[in-house]
Amino acid sequence: MKFLKKIIQTNSNLSLGSFTVFYRNYLVWLRYYKPGIIGDILEPLLYLAALGLGIGKFIHNINGISYVKYIVPGIIASSSMYASAFESTFGAYTRMVTNGIYEAILLTPIGIEDIVSGEILWGTAKAFMSGIAVFVIGAAFRWIISPLALIIPIVIVLNGILFSSLSLLITSFSPSYDFFSYYFTIAISTMFLFSGVFYPVSSLPHLVRYFVYVMPLYYTVSIMRMLDEGKINTLLLSSYLLIIILFALTFFYASIYFIKKRVIK
Repeated sequence: MKFLKKIIQTNSNLSLGSFTVFYRNYLVWLRYYKPGIIGDILEPLLYLAALGLGIGKFIHNINGISYVKYIVPGIIASSSMYASAFESTFGAYTRMVTNGIYEAILLTPIGIEDIVSGEILWGTAKAFMSGIAVFVIGAAFRWIISPLALIIPIVIVLNGILFSSLSLLITSFSPSYDFFSYYFTIAISTMFLFSGVFYPVSSLPHLVRYFVYVMPLYYTVSIMRMLDEGKINTLLLSSYLLIIILFALTFFYASIYFIKKRVIK
């Protein structure tokens, strides 16, 4: 019984500490939110307009769906990926190294696990803001097809947790801001181009598909497209959700370990 109480108390303290870190980041963002929110929301909408309405004039449909409707789920997934990745790399690195915020926080009762969890929560919030903006625009223009698409915001949250955790793990190794150019060029941009955002992955050569199947974004795009089209394959949906959760848990615990190793010497 005492052991159970201890576990509950530990989890309660962790949740409170994580929220404190999250709230601290939110308050700072609130002072300078206008430039950031324009970038997080406007860029994916420009992709949607340029590719969906531009290239869509030449591509009549994919799998019986107009091109602009086809790419909406992919743009939602990729925009939430980019938002969480930027916040958990450049933003987190600034707080950890440049401004020494982590060291200052560690002088309080808040531990490194709280910091990492709070950072991931904040990165997920940024992902949600960006993804839900595209979702709302898609719904307003009737580019969202199925009522099942109402579940997409939950997938945006999962995607945010996943990429916030992965990006924070990358940040734990980064020696400078320049290092992030490798991450965004090699990993993020590659996933953006090859994970089925703009075309079916089945159109790629077999060898390339094997690389796609290890990209986390592929699974969130696939789930969102399934929900948007209302064509649910229960086995695929459950297995893809499991893969996303496994990715997220792996990156989450790895980021805690390596951030702790870097900050606490």
